[in-house]
Amino acid sequence: MNQLIIKLITILIFIFSHKYYVSSTLIDYSEKSGTYQISLKIFHDDLEKDLGFEMNELDYDDYEQTNSLIIEYLINNFKIYSNETELELDFLGYERKNDLVIYYIEVFNAKNIKSLIVENKILFQSFRNQKNIILFRVNNYKKSYIHTSGNFQSSIMLP
Repeated sequence: MNQLIIKLITILIFIFSHKYYVSSTLIDYSEKSGTYQISLKIFHDDLEKDLGFEMNELDYDDYEQTNSLIIEYLINNFKIYSNETELELDFLGYERKNDLVIYYIEVFNAKNIKSLIVENKILFQSFRNQKNIILFRVNNYKKSYIHTSGNFQSSIMLP
């Protein structure tokens, strides 16, 4: 009986002391504007670590400086391709909501795109267990993907 209690306590300690590393990316196609509208949600402390900062060291009040750092980071870690050509991403800016940094991106001239490759390597440098969830939506078509450090690209054939 005591061994069972000890095992249960050990399992509970392991479960509650283990941190999960997850980001989410929503990619929506806007029929009206012919663009892909992207929002990336990343926990601010994880992003700060991957940028090389201590927790809460990044100054979100200095919007231009912080935005510039995040754009440089995203250029290296988030890409979208069509027909083996990297698409130009328009980095619109970020907002900080509670524990999250939400970054907004747009891809213009997307009306004739028939397939995409999404490459998301966000936070893999700092967290080997990082999972990046991608949700892709066009009209009623929805598809989701999970990227890991060993599998960070998804091919999407558009309906």
